[in-house]
Amino acid sequence: MIDDRQRIRIETRGGGRASSREAESLGLIVTELVINSLKHAFSDDTIGGLIAVVYEVCGTDWKLSVSDNGIGTSNATDRAKGGLGTGIVKALAKQLDAQVATLTGPQGTTVSVTHATFGTSAGAQPLSAVPVMADVA
Repeated sequence: MIDDRQRIRIETRGGGRASSREAESLGLIVTELVINSLKHAFSDDTIGGLIAVVYEVCGTDWKLSVSDNGIGTSNATDRAKGGLGTGIVKALAKQLDAQVATLTGPQGTTVSVTHATFGTSAGAQPLSAVPVMADVA
């Protein structure tokens, strides 16, 4: 999955509250997407690999994104087809009444899971990004 010589950094940003049920599903989504990045985004000789996990909340709306600066993919068939992990992420997102979007290219891949109610929550403000870093080697 990942070579001992590779230096891939994982950063987390943002924050917010979630119910126990939501947190469980969000955790499973993050796990699946990070493992997918580790398995597919980086070559054996990657130096400076980065996976960023961002969770932003504004009122009842939230967005979870997992991005990497890996090799990306240019094959539209592979992106559309997906695999077991894609099915798991989509099923968990459906439980959360959220949508999944994937952007990929030569600069990497970002998968976003978004729950937007488009309600008007008076005084709701996005939370500040708080970086927390961990090295995976």
